[in-house]
Amino acid sequence: MGERIGLIRQFVSEVRSARRDRFAAIIDFSYQHYALGDALTTQVNVACLAREAGCTGIDLYLIADPVFPAAPLQGFINQDNYPVHLDNLFAAFLCAPGLSSIRLVRDSMAAGLMLTSLVASRTPKWPSLRNHLRRRMTYPMGHEIINQFHAREGYVPKLTAPMGYERWAREFLQQYWPDQFIVCINPRQSRLSSVPVTTYRDSPLDQWHIFMDAVAESYSDVHFFMLGGFLEWDSALTRRRNVSIPRAMGLTLAHELALLHSADLFMGTSSGFATMATFTDVPYVITNIEHHFAQFAGVEVNATHYPFGSKDQYLVWEQENADLLMRYFETVYHAVLGDGES
Repeated sequence: MGERIGLIRQFVSEVRSARRDRFAAIIDFSYQHYALGDALTTQVNVACLAREAGCTGIDLYLIADPVFPAAPLQGFINQDNYPVHLDNLFAAFLCAPGLSSIRLVRDSMAAGLMLTSLVASRTPKWPSLRNHLRRRMTYPMGHEIINQFHAREGYVPKLTAPMGYERWAREFLQQYWPDQFIVCINPRQSRLSSVPVTTYRDSPLDQWHIFMDAVAESYSDVHFFMLGGFLEWDSALTRRRNVSIPRAMGLTLAHELALLHSADLFMGTSSGFATMATFTDVPYVITNIEHHFAQFAGVEVNATHYPFGSKDQYLVWEQENADLLMRYFETVYHAVLGDGES
């Protein structure tokens, strides 16, 4: 007990001595979700708020209390398996623009004292004390803060490759796929995951296979990377010379996010990886966006771009098929290479 108290005092002392020009972001998994898209959207929201507050950096506090390890909607996460879910998601928090520090807090006393210290010091923070104590958030996470920031400033903060992985991605692609047009894909396959949810949103894999085979015939300079959990890809992809699967190489989420950040194009259904693409400069084609999300994104159904999106970042509000995928692929491919074809 004495050692625990000593460590807590040291931690709280560090929080109290934090510079006031840094923004504090609190991710408390007792009511926030272990979800890639939510984690990435939160970081862009926080980056917008930090810049509005005139802060030069972001201090990220992840609270994972073993007694309350997950939000009620994620009841399958418990005190025995929450470290696995946290480990699987952790790399996403290394993508925050302006990240200065990241701390993982698993002691309830330390978390309480940390929050008290941040409030007392008037450190700019998210969420507000009131919202944090209510322990509720609206899902899906919308773009209201981001759209308002873009309307005022004309840009939004961009996600980075996970800290320490950007150089690896560049060198990896240059070594094994030089002069290739890199396309990262994520056809949603929740039915193959360890926790299947809303499987009606899954992609028609046969259409993706037809599309990738057609690209192989006509575009020898294109290479696909299939992103997603180890269980979420079809073994038929391993027989295609123009497709690589990072998880089958022993790589992790951090490597996948870095590859996406360095890619020439992302194509996939609305998902966590699509969220990563959304807040980068990478051209993208995001398909099968649910119509009810339009109100949260601040756009009309069938809008072709987000307000902050560039002309080669496309939104598609219908389920994809091979022809649709090829049409959008060729549009972006020729635009990026500047050959003037369509």
